[in-house]
Parts: sequence; structure tokens; C-alpha cells
Amino acid sequence: MESGAVLTSWHQAFEEHRIPTTRAIEKQLRANASRDKEKLRGLVGGSYREFLATAEAIVVLEEKAQAAERHISSISHDCRPPQYDSARRPLPTDKVTLAQFRLLHRCYTTSVTCLQNQDILKCSKLTLLSRLLLRSLGNESSLSSSLEHMRGKLGALRQRLLRQVNAKLVNPASSVPGLVDAVCSYCLVTDVSSSKALDHLRERRLDKLRRQLGASRNRSAICEALRYQLVSLQLFKTLTGHPVSEAVNNLQRKAILADPALRELESLDLDRTWPLLPEEIQTFVPYFQRTASTSEEMHTKLETWSKESCGILEKAINEHLAGLNDAVEVLELRRELFTLLLPMYFSTPANRDISSCIRKSLNDQMRDICQDQGSRLNKIAEELVTASRSSPSSNSLWSPEMVQTPLDQGGSKMIKRLKVRHSGLNKALSKATKALDDWVAGIHAAKDQINELSKIRWRDMMEEPDEEEEDEATLEVRMLCEDDPDYYSKNLQESARKAVSGYEECLVTAASEVIAQPSDLSRVVYVVRAIRISAGVLYKAFPEETHASKVVEKMHDLHKVVADEVVRQLKEAGRGNGRAPKCDTSQLPEGMPSPKAFMALRRLCRVMADIGGTDIWTMPAVTLVKKAVAAEIFDPESKGNYVDTDFDEAYFRVALQDGSDIAKPKLTESEKTQQAIEYWTRTKLLFGMIA
Repeated sequence: MESGAVLTSWHQAFEEHRIPTTRAIEKQLRANASRDKEKLRGLVGGSYREFLATAEAIVVLEEKAQAAERHISSISHDCRPPQYDSARRPLPTDKVTLAQFRLLHRCYTTSVTCLQNQDILKCSKLTLLSRLLLRSLGNESSLSSSLEHMRGKLGALRQRLLRQVNAKLVNPASSVPGLVDAVCSYCLVTDVSSSKALDHLRERRLDKLRRQLGASRNRSAICEALRYQLVSLQLFKTLTGHPVSEAVNNLQRKAILADPALRELESLDLDRTWPLLPEEIQTFVPYFQRTASTSEEMHTKLETWSKESCGILEKAINEHLAGLNDAVEVLELRRELFTLLLPMYFSTPANRDISSCIRKSLNDQMRDICQDQGSRLNKIAEELVTASRSSPSSNSLWSPEMVQTPLDQGGSKMIKRLKVRHSGLNKALSKATKALDDWVAGIHAAKDQINELSKIRWRDMMEEPDEEEEDEATLEVRMLCEDDPDYYSKNLQESARKAVSGYEECLVTAASEVIAQPSDLSRVVYVVRAIRISAGVLYKAFPEETHASKVVEKMHDLHKVVADEVVRQLKEAGRGNGRAPKCDTSQLPEGMPSPKAFMALRRLCRVMADIGGTDIWTMPAVTLVKKAVAAEIFDPESKGNYVDTDFDEAYFRVALQDGSDIAKPKLTESEKTQQAIEYWTRTKLLFGMIA
């Protein structure tokens, strides 16, 4: 990087420099940072040594000052006048009692005001002082009814105070000083140690997390719960240090009435009642149990809380994911959750547990969704095969119902029926086609979403790690960008492969059934169309997952069944017309087939049209039909039903052979065959099915 150049962001570096130059700049900046760190460490070490020397000098001066003060005190003691007996005379009992009761009443009214102003620490101190005054006045029989009334009011006030303390403890917006005051207030009100108060804080926060997820388990509630969990763990980490212990120790260093915050309250009027208060009240110091936990115990408690909270969060995520069947929604939830976690990753205790909990739930659901995608295709295949067993034959375009259809609105019903018949779709096939297209679109949408995961810049979202945390950051980013997307892709690909294979097996089974029972031609045609639709969608969408060998073999067998049926109906149609009188072949123009041959081809086209629309007559199907019909026509026993002249035979051979063979002229062909080819070329458009 040029001297004097200033980079304000990494965007600027990538825009102004090439990638190798940018990497060199990065290495240079890291080297500068390391060198500056060493310089700073040296400066800090020197300053620390100077600080120690200064501290030692201060200690020496302090000792000298104390020695001087002791010397001056001894001098003043020797110089003071003789003491006189000034023993304090006992105060009147009734005035002392009245002063305590007056202070008790003022403590209650002031506590109510502090509670309304949410000054819970001051309210807790006044509540503790009120309990002390009640205990001191407990033997006064003259005030028994008034004391009982005050005891009830103070009990209700204590419950309100505890509710407000708990609300402060579980509030996610509470600051660290506010939480320290709330913990100290809980210690004052309940006489527990700071360790027990922190246990109460963790328990209340866990209950809040449980109630929050119990009320709602939608996406926003889960994200809020995760944010609450992360903030709570960071607060626990902060509070387990010195803030709470120092605050509790400060409460025990001086009498409660020596606190300036209470002495300066005008509502207590301590200036007038102070001389009448007993000494045990004036000098009362709060007492708490001192059961400080060790660092190992605090770490264990933190891990326990983290595991319990992760269990609650995992249960809520699983219940929410159970209602999601769309991979897009699951991946969107994944992005939101990790967008919340990564910016606080390294400053949050038990970060790996939280990440593992979220990834496990999401990965399991993605696996289930991929498997469910495959089961959907199986259901489509089952519905398709079931419909083939009960599929009614389509009505003719010239049925009475169709002919009498009114032509209002431009004959839309007629046009729709024509389109459906041309494509060969009935209601079941149309439904299956739409379901198949939707399934393929869902698979491709899931693939696109999974591919987008690797493009998310998780590293930019993650909290900046320390040097010893770089490996963990790299591992976490790799799991999010590579491991998880690979896992999703493999599950989706395997599910699609199994689903397509099962779909093909289902179609092959259905084809085998109809081939074994060829009497129901409508089922045969239905299965042919079902296979054609599947081939047009699945083979194009999943070229690697599909294996068309078995399906192609069954398709050939189905076409053969259809061809045999065409021959059978052609023979029946010939018998229905009766034996036509033999025409005088001498009167036929040269190079023209007889009416018998011409009408035979017309009947063939009509039979093929009745069996199925133009959608099933593909080149392989037409080729098989031509072979079967040619075998029937040129059979010596039935040849006379179709052929009158030699030209008829040549014409039939040209019409029923492969179209590619016709296009290739042969030198050995006879003149009659050439005439048949020329005549067929001119008239083949009249026979659209076999042209």
C-alpha cells in the first residue's frame, strides 16, 4: 500500500486494488497491528512498574501520616480538661415508643412513594427498617391493634416490592446497575446471600423464557426467545464477577440509617426523631448470609442454565418446524436465528451449545422435508395408477351432450374440450400433470435456496474473535457455509432419486398389469399417456436420477398391445362393411389404387383416431401399427379383403413402411413401385395418422 494512502473500509480496498494487492495490504495491516501491540505491551509494562513504585511511596507516606496522627492524638489527650460525669439520662418510654411508631408510619408512606417511582433499592431499605421497628414495638400492648394493621400493610407492600424486583430481574432491557440494585433489594427483603439471589435471577429468567415460548411458538417468538437467552447469558457472565459482591458488601459496611440517601429524606423527619430512637436501631447494619460460590460452581451453574434454556428453545423450534413443510421457510428461520447469534457469539457463554441446538433442529427438519418431498411424488404416482383402474373413456366430440352445447361466450367449452382432447388429457391426467409440475418446481426452489446459503457472508456477521478464537470462528463459518448446505443438497438429491425411481417402478408395475390384461384398451392408452407425461417432465428435470430403460421397454410393449388392437378393430370394421363387389380393375386409371385399398387405409386412420388422439401416435407407436397392419394385409388368408390389384399391393407396401425408407430412392425398384411412391407422396396428407 502506498505511503499516505488511507483505507476507510474493506469495500474501498476491493474497489481500488486487485485481490493480490488487497491480500498484501491485509498482511501489512496485520503486521502493523502486531508490532503496535508489542509496543503497547512494553509501554503498559513500564507504566505498571511506575505505578507500583508510586503505590509503595503512598503506603510509606500513609504510615508516616498515621504515626503523626497518633502522636498528635496523644498530645491532645494530655491537654484536655478533666471529665465530668455526664451520663445520659434515660428517655421517657412513651416518647421513645411514639417516636418509633411515627418513624414506622413514615417509613411505610415513603416506601409506597419509592415503589411508585421504581426506586426499589431505597424501598427495600425502608422495608427492612420497618421490620426492625415492628420487632422493637412488638411488646407494646397499647399499640397492638395499630401494629397489626401496619403489619398487614407492610406485608402487602413487601409482596408488591418483590413483584417489582422480579419484573426488573426478568426485564431484557434492564441495565447492569439496575440488575445489581434489584439483586441487592432481593437480598434485603428476603435475607438471602448474593449467591442465592443470583440463583433466583437465573430461575426467574428461565421461567420467563418458558412462559414466553409457551404463549407463542411462531417465528418472531422464537427469535425473541433466542435474543433473550443470549442477553441473559451475557448478564450472568457480568454479574458473577465483582459487581454484585461489592454492592452487597457496601450495604454491610455501615448502618442503614447512616445512608445519606435515607438521612436526607424529608418525609422521614429523622432530625426530630433521631435522638429518641434506640441505639440498636440507629446502628443497625443489614446482615446477609455469606455463601459465596467458587468460580467452578458458578461455571457449573451457568452451564446448567444454558443447557436448560437450550432444551426449552430446541423444543419450541421443533414444535414450530413441525408445522412447516416448505424448505424456504425453514432456511429463512435459520438465517434469522444465526443473524441473532453470530454478532454475540464469542461474548456469550455456552455459544457452541446454542449453535449445535439450533443446527440440530433445523437439519433434522430439512432432512424430513426432503423425505417428504419424495413421498409426495409417491402419492402422485399412486393417485395416477389408481385413476388408471377407474378412468372412464373420454366422450366423443360428436356426442349429443357436446353437439348441443350452447355457443355463448365464444364456444369456450368446445375450445377447451378440443385442446384437452388434442393433448390427450382427462381430469386425472390433468391433475397429475399439475401436481408433477408443482413437485418439480418445489424441488428446484429448494435447490436454489440451498445454493444461496453458501453466498451468505456469515463471517461478516460474526463477532470479531480473539487470536485464540480464530479457529473456532473458521469452523463455525465452514459449518454454516459448506457443511450444512452439502448435507441439505445430499438429502434432497437422494430423496429425489428415490422418489423418481419409485415413480418409475410404479408406472412399470401399472404397465405390466395392463399388458397382462390387454382387454381394457382404455387403461392401456391411459398408461401410455401417463408415461409420456412423466417422460416429458421428470427426464428433463432430473436427467441423472432417471433410468428410462425399463420404462422404454414397457412403452414398447404397450405400443404393441395398441397395435394388435388396431389390427383387430380394422378386421372388424372390414367385416362390418360386408364383402364389397370386386371392381373392374381395367377401368381404373393407371397408377391409382382401387377403392378397396383406399378405404382400408381410411378405416385404419379412423380406428387409430378412435383409440386415441394424435398425442399417443408417436413414431415408435405408428411404426409398430404399420408392421402389424402390414402383416394382416399381406397375409395370404386375408389379403383378398384389402388388395385388388398389383398396384394396391405396392401402394400398401409404400404406405406401411418406414417414412425414412420412402425418402431413399432405390435403383432396383420397379416402375409400379415408383408410381406407388409418387401417388403416396401426393395423397399421404389424407392419412394424417400414418403419413
